[in-house]
Amino acid sequence: MRLSAKNIKEFLQTLGLSKREIEVYILLVKSGAQSISFVSKRLKIDRVQTYRTLRRLKEKGLAEATLEKPTRFSVVPLDTLIESYIETKRNEVSNLEDQKDDLINSWKSLSIQKVEYPVAKFSVITGKTKIFSKISKMIEESAREVLILTNNQGVIQGDLAGIFDTAIELARKRDVRFQILANISKQNLKIIREMFEKILRKNISIECHHIDLASQLFPLFVIKDEEEAILYALSGEESSALNVEDEGLWIDDKMFVSVMRAFFADTWRNTIDANERIEELETGIPIGETIVIKDPKEAQIKIANVLDAAQEEIVIITSLHGVSAILQSGVFREQSERGVKCRLMAPIDLDNFEAAKKLSDFCEIKHVAISYMTMLMVGKRHLFIFKTPPLEEFVAESAFYLPDTFYTNDLRYTERVSEMLNDVWKRGVDISELSSKADIKMPTVSVTSSDTVSKLVDEMLKNNVSSALITENSRPIGIVYERDLLKEIVETGKDPRKTAVKEIAYTPLTIIDGGEPMADAQRIMREKGMKRMAVISKGKLVGMLTEEQSKKIHVPLRTRQ
Repeated sequence: MRLSAKNIKEFLQTLGLSKREIEVYILLVKSGAQSISFVSKRLKIDRVQTYRTLRRLKEKGLAEATLEKPTRFSVVPLDTLIESYIETKRNEVSNLEDQKDDLINSWKSLSIQKVEYPVAKFSVITGKTKIFSKISKMIEESAREVLILTNNQGVIQGDLAGIFDTAIELARKRDVRFQILANISKQNLKIIREMFEKILRKNISIECHHIDLASQLFPLFVIKDEEEAILYALSGEESSALNVEDEGLWIDDKMFVSVMRAFFADTWRNTIDANERIEELETGIPIGETIVIKDPKEAQIKIANVLDAAQEEIVIITSLHGVSAILQSGVFREQSERGVKCRLMAPIDLDNFEAAKKLSDFCEIKHVAISYMTMLMVGKRHLFIFKTPPLEEFVAESAFYLPDTFYTNDLRYTERVSEMLNDVWKRGVDISELSSKADIKMPTVSVTSSDTVSKLVDEMLKNNVSSALITENSRPIGIVYERDLLKEIVETGKDPRKTAVKEIAYTPLTIIDGGEPMADAQRIMREKGMKRMAVISKGKLVGMLTEEQSKKIHVPLRTRQ
C-alpha cells in the first residue's frame, strides 16, 4: 500500500514533530539541502522562525547543517526514519516480552483495595510537545464540547501543533460543540482568518470570540466534556500568570472543571465575535465593547480610567438624590480644572438646589423632568448606564449605583444616546433661572384676616406693592391684589375702615409642606386654577410659587414615604 501525504504527516507527528517542523522536513526531502532563506521564502515564514524550526529538527537528530556559507540544511531520509522507528519499537516489544512474567507476578503480589468512590487525579506536563499532544488527545476523545481559552502566542503555537486542524476535523465528523476564546492580534490574524475559511468551507459550527489578554495575567486552558481540563503556560509569554516554562497542569476533578466552565461562560458573554475583531484589524476602525459589569469595584475602576482619559466633555443625567451624591463624591471637579467641559442634568427642587448651585461652580447645570435614569457619557464615546438603587442601599458618598453597570463604547449606540442627551439638554431649564427657593418668592406684605381693608391699603402703599398675603392664626389663607381691592371697595361702596380683610374676595391659597415635591404644587394649582400658592416648611412660611414660575419647573413626582 502506497503511503499518502496525510499518512506521512501522521507518522512524522507520531515522532513528535510539530506542524511547522513537518512542513520544513517535507520541503527539504523534496528539495535537498537548502539555505534558511530558501526555506523561509518557499514556506512564507520569517527567517527567525525558520532558523528555530531547523534548529529543533537538528536537535532531534532529523537534520544536518553544512559547514559552507551560507549554511545549508539537509534532513534524514524518510525510509531511514521509518527503519529506525521500527527497530526502536521492536526493541521495546522484545524488552516487554522479556519482562512480562515478572511484571504479572509483581502485580498479583500487590494488595489492591477497591476504590469506593472516584478519586480526582492530576498530573504536571512539561514541554510544548507534550502539552499540545495532551490537548490534541483531549479534543479527539471529546464527545460533547471543547472550551478553549488562549492568547496570542497560544494561537500561533497551537496552529503549529495542529490543534485547530484537529478541532475542525473532529467537528466535521462528530457533533461536538467548540467555543474558542482567543486574543486575536495582528500577529495571529492570518491563522485565525485561515481557520475561519476552513470552517466555512467544511460547513461546520465552531464559535470563536476575541478576548483582550494583552495586558492581563492569565493562564491558558482547555476544558473537555465537563470531565477534565488542562491549564498551561508557554515560555516567553509575558501575560502568563504562571511563572514557569512550558508547563501544564491536567486535572479531572469534576468540581474544579465545573468552576472553570462557569468562569468561561461568564467571560464569553462579555467578549466580541471574532469576525468583528478581524474586521477591526483589517480596516483599522475600532469596534465597540458592550458589557455588563457586575462587580462594583471593577465598575469603579472602569469609570475612573475613562474619566482620567476624558479630553472633550462629560455629560451626566442623574436623579434627585444623585446631585448631592455627585457633589459629595468629588468626581468631575478634577476634569473641569483641566479644561474638560462638564454638563449635568437632574430634577432640581428644594432638597437638592443648594447642592446643584455648588456643582454649578465647575459644571453646567440644567433642571430636567427625568428622575428614572442615571447615565454618564464621556467624550461621546464611552457610555455608562446605572440602575436605580433601592432606597435602603443608597449611599450618599457614591456618585453612582454600581452593581450591574452597563458600559459600551460602540459608536452604533453611543452616537444615538449622545443625540438624545443633547436633545434633553436643550429642553432643560438652566439653574440660573431658578431662585434659591426653586422660583419661590417671599411676599413683602402680610396682614391678618381680621385687619381692616384700610390697614391693608396703608401697608401696601407704604411698601409700594400691588398684593399682600392674608394670614389667619399665623397661617396664610389667601392673597389679595390691587384689582380685588378696587372691585370690592370702589364698585360696592364698602367702608374700608369697617370692612375686615376676610370679607373681601381674595384669592384662596392651598398650603403644601416645603418637603413635598413641587410637582404636587403644580398639580394642585392646575386643578384649582390658582395663580399663587404658599409654601410652608416646618410650619413656617418660606415663599410663594407663582403660576408663571410654575410653568418653568416640571419636576417629576417622588415616592412619598
